[in-house]
Amino acid sequence: MQHRPCAPAVCLLLLAACSSEQRKRAESNPAEAPVVYSPNGWSAAERAEYYHLAEGSELIPYAVLANVVSVKTGKPFVQQMERFGFIADPTGPANPHGLPVGVTVAKSRNATAGGVEMAGFNCAACHVGEITYRGKRLRIDGAPALIDLQGYQIEFKDSLDATLRDPRKLLALVLAMEREQGAADTPSNEGASAYAEEPALKGAGDVAEAPTADPSYHSVPSKAADAAPPAGAKAPLPFKERMNRDVAILKARLAYLKNGRLLVDGTEPGPGRVDAFGAARNLLFTRYAMKMQSPVSFPFIWSVPDNTQPRVPGVETRWIHYDGNTNSILERNIGQALGMGAVFDPKTYESSLRIGNLHRLEILTHQLQPPKWPAELLGAVDETKARAGEQIFNDKCQGCHQDRLYTLMDMGTDPNRANSFGQPVAGKPFPAAVAPILTALKKRAFQDDGVSESEQAAMDANPVVWRATGQYLARPLKGIWATAPYLHNGSVPTLYDLLHPDQRPAKFGVGGREYDPVKIGYESALTGGAAVWVYDTTGQGNSNIGHAGDRFGTTLPEEQKAALLEYLKTL
Repeated sequence: MQHRPCAPAVCLLLLAACSSEQRKRAESNPAEAPVVYSPNGWSAAERAEYYHLAEGSELIPYAVLANVVSVKTGKPFVQQMERFGFIADPTGPANPHGLPVGVTVAKSRNATAGGVEMAGFNCAACHVGEITYRGKRLRIDGAPALIDLQGYQIEFKDSLDATLRDPRKLLALVLAMEREQGAADTPSNEGASAYAEEPALKGAGDVAEAPTADPSYHSVPSKAADAAPPAGAKAPLPFKERMNRDVAILKARLAYLKNGRLLVDGTEPGPGRVDAFGAARNLLFTRYAMKMQSPVSFPFIWSVPDNTQPRVPGVETRWIHYDGNTNSILERNIGQALGMGAVFDPKTYESSLRIGNLHRLEILTHQLQPPKWPAELLGAVDETKARAGEQIFNDKCQGCHQDRLYTLMDMGTDPNRANSFGQPVAGKPFPAAVAPILTALKKRAFQDDGVSESEQAAMDANPVVWRATGQYLARPLKGIWATAPYLHNGSVPTLYDLLHPDQRPAKFGVGGREYDPVKIGYESALTGGAAVWVYDTTGQGNSNIGHAGDRFGTTLPEEQKAALLEYLKTL
């Protein structure tokens, strides 16, 4: 049959129909729409590096992550991690396994696990955001993410626990791990059935919790770890010995995950929040563990201060975190890596940390700029209204939002976060207890990776300070439109709600990415939306009070509030 060329009018109709169909699919499932990146500081290569550069988090062997079966989905756990709010990322040189943004894979620094690829997290997991609007997607590097770290942790722990309690499922996982690592002599499923009754498999489910502070841990330098041949390329041990070794690794990681029970006893964070310092306290000082009731939103990270630069006389150090508790981003990120599965010896301070990569992630962070309002996606700014709003902003907002600390009485917001950081450990304030550990880990990491003193001086503040202020830091509001929900604890869904204290919802949905360009924030209706979790402002640490009154602009006439909101889009 001879094919005739398509008449122009027919072609246009077909293309229009195709385009319409694509648009409909994208609007019903925005994840299928092509992603557009906000041009706020990174090249494509730098973005890929930031998304997947390992910082020393060695949470679990990649072979386990790729093959353990989820107790909820019945599929390999790594499939569709978007269910926890992770952002999918395609396979590429920096991401050979096609893992989500912020998930890393690198060879272990553990001296007894040379060549084993370990999966973990880095900064990008919590600090890369994405919004959708009418079928389109916008990626905003440096914006708060919407991942549910606690939901991830619980499901993974339960999935691994269920596997270790079933010898046949455990054997299947070990076989999959060995094949993933390229062990050529791994027996077939049928051939391995004889091992199902082995004591190592039958008793694997009896695992007690244990911290990542491991007195038996010994590390190799990062370069040596990277140069190690793949685990499966070594002269193989007999399969039974490898099986016993793999089971021991699985039990050790489950013990760490079970230790995370200390993290879930308290206020549920939900998507986009974490009680990082409550977690640090409970993981490092288990005898002084407290209920975690101070979850806060992941902060935006453009405009983060570079405190590695020489101090300018007369200019005060700039501080980070919601309570301005430190000037050290490097030590802060060491703590982050510990919370995300980095392992260390509490006596020698050998660790899995990759200190050079931590600094590189900080350098990339300093390149970020506040994102510009995407008029092509969300609509043009009303310039007349914005000009009127600028004067209101200068009168009501600008003077406070200058990296200044304010008392709880001044702010009137939920006090839990500001009050929790300084709670004592063994009779001393938490910052005094944690600072020596972070400093010792940093010093040993410098030593192990051969970082010279001159290089060290360019990588951190001098001197490093950790402190408990009991106050909140009012940061500049550049790019504020891209950082919902609002207040330190994420208790207010939109900027409109922030300016209307009496209308702030007591409950609202969190987790959906569909943006509301009028109210400036995510759509948060509890019915018919894509929300995956309900924020309840009656929970401990979840209050939406404060930041209200004449000085905060909440008593302005409606037309002035609208003008202020329009101006905030331009920052």
